[in-house]
Amino acid sequence: MTMGGRALETPQKPHTPPQHRVWQGEPLRVICPTYWYPQHASDTQATYVHDINRHLVRRGHRVSVVTPGDPSLPRCETFDGVEVIRFPMELPQDLTYGRVAQSRVSLLGKFARVVVMSHYLEAQYRSVMALAGERGADVIHAHWAIPTGPAAVMAARRLGLPSVITMHGGDVYVNPEQGYDFPTRWYVRPALRWTLNHAGALTAITEDCRQHALRAGAPADRIRLVFNGTDLRRFSPAGPADPVPDLMFGPRMIFACRQLFPRKGIRFLIEAVAKLKPVYPDLKLVLAGDGFERPELVRLAAELGLGADVTFLGWVPNVDLPRYYRASSVSVIPSLEEGFGIPAAEAMGCEVPVVASDAGGLPEVVEHGVTGLVVPRGDSAALATAIGSLLANPGLRRRMGIAGRERALKLFDWDRSAERFEQVYEELGARVAR
Repeated sequence: MTMGGRALETPQKPHTPPQHRVWQGEPLRVICPTYWYPQHASDTQATYVHDINRHLVRRGHRVSVVTPGDPSLPRCETFDGVEVIRFPMELPQDLTYGRVAQSRVSLLGKFARVVVMSHYLEAQYRSVMALAGERGADVIHAHWAIPTGPAAVMAARRLGLPSVITMHGGDVYVNPEQGYDFPTRWYVRPALRWTLNHAGALTAITEDCRQHALRAGAPADRIRLVFNGTDLRRFSPAGPADPVPDLMFGPRMIFACRQLFPRKGIRFLIEAVAKLKPVYPDLKLVLAGDGFERPELVRLAAELGLGADVTFLGWVPNVDLPRYYRASSVSVIPSLEEGFGIPAAEAMGCEVPVVASDAGGLPEVVEHGVTGLVVPRGDSAALATAIGSLLANPGLRRRMGIAGRERALKLFDWDRSAERFEQVYEELGARVAR
């Protein structure tokens, strides 16, 4: 998921996803340039990119990530079988994930961004070229068309290798209402359009993401749909050996696993809980995640009289997240913009019904009326109504939970995503380097 680290693979549990075919050819050497990646094995950042890579490794491929990192970190290390190679560079705070797309800077700040992005692209390009020259490569599979895409595509073209760019949403999404216009900015648009038109293939995490990519100038025939997923071995209903979830939040616990940025819409969830408290005095809201909006959300909860009823957990490792899902009555994703919504798939994997907004790709993940309820974004009253209807009907929650698990197994399994990436590599003619 978008938050949660992985120190070790967990044992296989009941309700495991079906086994998919294993790569029949020789293992491919995949170089993965990305500007955002877990800094260590138990980091909680960008874990969905690592999930893709570790599942490719599980299927027999060799994956080397090339990413910027704090100079104090090891230049090279391996976790979950994925080799991580870092070049020394720290991005400024306003260019980090979650801030870059919505933050506003002065004209001088914009030129400073161009300088930093140019430095990053040059360092990324040189690092990919050096690694490929030293060890060989069969395919360049980068993440985010911006800022990583230009360096990845240029390196692949120079090396004569196929290139794949996975778009995660923020690199192509435009939502002026939410101040989300990063792909249209003058210092981004030309590089983005060049990347979209010169990559060997583009993958979109939902149909909604694909549509945004088309509006950003991507050729339709280059885009493949590859859903994000979740680790359904980990995110599963409690098995016989699992302890009964007892986290001291009571029988009416609402759980949300979100980065605390404005576009994640957590303020609307807090307002919805305040509307429900008179009907359900024992209602508790538990939030896993962190971000620069946290102080404002803490103040909002206090102002609404929820100070003792809203728990901010901060970042929670993925190995610990299933017990929170299993202990909850409903999981909520109130985003104003969302590329996919991995926490929805995680909750569904744990047989927990989901209330989600209609933002971005969420309606493609949560099937309204079957695995949960979809409501208009930014509407705390609609959230409260949907959550309340599920709290009042345990039987409906159970049926939606079971249906959610079935849907996740069918569509949102990382093994299935990894298999789809293999198909993309094959379509591009990736062959083992000789």
